[in-house]
Amino acid sequence: MLITAADFSRLKKVSKPAVHKAMSNGRLFDAVIEQDGRKWLQQEKAFALWDRTVKPTTEDKNKSFKPKEKEGEEIPSFNESRAKREAMMARLAEIDVEEREKLLVPSEEVKNAWIQLVTIAKTKVLGIPTKAKQRIPDLDKGAMALLDEIVRETLEDLAVENVEAA
Repeated sequence: MLITAADFSRLKKVSKPAVHKAMSNGRLFDAVIEQDGRKWLQQEKAFALWDRTVKPTTEDKNKSFKPKEKEGEEIPSFNESRAKREAMMARLAEIDVEEREKLLVPSEEVKNAWIQLVTIAKTKVLGIPTKAKQRIPDLDKGAMALLDEIVRETLEDLAVENVEAA
């Protein structure tokens, strides 16, 4: 049965320009017949050639590709995944801006600065008995040992291993 390009486009639910393009670039060459100065398509041949040579649309690709689902896990739709990705990218951009504005500091820098401050404080506190001896020259060795013991005990109390962040 012979049909026009317009009929073919209607039956295949594609645009007329797509059919004309397929005819002109040779994809439907074997199905084209010229009669009375007009081009006609042999319906079965044209359908077979079209189905064999057409590129899948995005919709067709989404239908044919289904990622494997893990047990009990539902795969989100493409748009949902894209929205999540865009939200994460926006959050990363915010973090980057905050870091550049020095509103956020890498945790390693904070940790190093904190260790440095604690070390300085420890050194200063350990120097208390020596400063006390300099300021109060008549402190005996027993009083100095007692001061040293109190300072070290206090530092050990502060040096708790399992400190939880506030």
